[in-house]
Amino acid sequence: MQPAFRIALALFAALAAASANDTLSLNLQDAIRMALGKNFQIRAERFTPQIARAKQLSASGKFDPIAEVSVTYDENNQEQRTLNSELNTPTAVPGGDTPLLFARTSGLEVDTSIAGLTPWGLTYDIGASTTKNTDNRLTNDKYNSFLGINFTQPLLKNFGTDVNLAQLRIARADRAISEWTLRESIIRVVTDTVNIYCELYFTKENLGVEERSRGLAAQLLADNLKRAEIGVMSPLDVMQARADLAAREERVLVATRNMLDNENFLKQLVTNEVFRVLQTHIEIANLPDLPNVKADREKDFPLAFQMRPDYRQALLDLQKRQINVVFSRNQALPRLDLVASFGVNGIDTSLADSFQRVSGQANNNYSWTTGVVGSLPIPNREARGQLEANKLEVAKALVELKRLEQAILIEADNAAGQIETTRKRIEATTAARDFAAKTLEAAQARLASGTTTTFEVLQFQRDLATAEINQIRARADHIRAIADYARVTGLTLARNGISIE
Repeated sequence: MQPAFRIALALFAALAAASANDTLSLNLQDAIRMALGKNFQIRAERFTPQIARAKQLSASGKFDPIAEVSVTYDENNQEQRTLNSELNTPTAVPGGDTPLLFARTSGLEVDTSIAGLTPWGLTYDIGASTTKNTDNRLTNDKYNSFLGINFTQPLLKNFGTDVNLAQLRIARADRAISEWTLRESIIRVVTDTVNIYCELYFTKENLGVEERSRGLAAQLLADNLKRAEIGVMSPLDVMQARADLAAREERVLVATRNMLDNENFLKQLVTNEVFRVLQTHIEIANLPDLPNVKADREKDFPLAFQMRPDYRQALLDLQKRQINVVFSRNQALPRLDLVASFGVNGIDTSLADSFQRVSGQANNNYSWTTGVVGSLPIPNREARGQLEANKLEVAKALVELKRLEQAILIEADNAAGQIETTRKRIEATTAARDFAAKTLEAAQARLASGTTTTFEVLQFQRDLATAEINQIRARADHIRAIADYARVTGLTLARNGISIE
């Protein structure tokens, strides 16, 4: 064996192995399971609840106390001449020079504080500080310690949990919305997987029908050519058979392209391949046996208002808008704040004594203030306009909610009707296919005996192909109708045994 031939053979074997490894054989449930695990849309949407949880955590941080510590040091040097205490003039010294005095002062200050906001709107600031002052002209250092508290309590605007917890409640609603959004994405992907799988099944079976129809046309042409050779068939019948065979060849090409397109669509749903996705081939099983699913309008329709993600999101969005109304109503009030502060000082020559003076019961070095601060924009158009806009947003959301409720009932009823209709279509198309097959068989027998024409046989062949395609279409549409009914009633996850953690 030549080396080049061996290399080519090995390369062919490797390509064949790679091709075999890239073939996916799956049924409908396998396709749904793979879509849940590998679909990029679901994998991306899983981040949405995590992002919402992080934003909720950020919103709750509004009430976190803020601790602050600062240490500062300052120093001041000054050159001074000594003065005659009686005349307040420079004192002369031998040699005529006036003596110089260097004054050096320094200070070290340590400040600590804790400040924050409470859900009722109270802002507080608790602080303590210690300052050490050193002067080289004094014999002892001076320590000054301080402990104090300041707070502001709104009495109208910004008062209460309704306004101060508004952003946190909106963040919680957004988190719930994100979880329903994830459910909606999963439902959409599952439904799309069922639809594309059924469409791939239909196009695959349709291709088989078109190929069989082309085979019948080719066989009829061959038979007509033989009859024409012995003089029992006219050239017109041969030309009709040729023309119909060419038309059916075109239908095979279209059916092949449709099948390949739907195979790509299914690969996009069930695989996470990027650069090798086009090399992956999918082999699907037949559709499952027709499930005995009946639409229960009295039971399923009310569940739609509990399980439909879009409806639950609309309710949560309405809740957010109502929170905004409460917030903007508060912001339209005048501002009236109660302010107060209290502090004690302790001054001594040692740090310990300074602390002791601060905590001593007999310390008279204290100060306090109290009062109220009020303000009101005139005529307060910004707050009033925002309140009116938020009220109108709530009214609009209520109308949209009613529209959605109506649409849900219509969609659910239409989907229930499709289940009933497609089941009857299967029965009707099965009967039509059986009759078309028997009609074609009889026409072929008459053509062999010379009592009919090629044109009629070709028409009966087309009728059989149409009947077979209609039967396949009805079967695929029935499975799709069941999936769509589960989607519009919010039962997709429950009926497929899917849980979201």
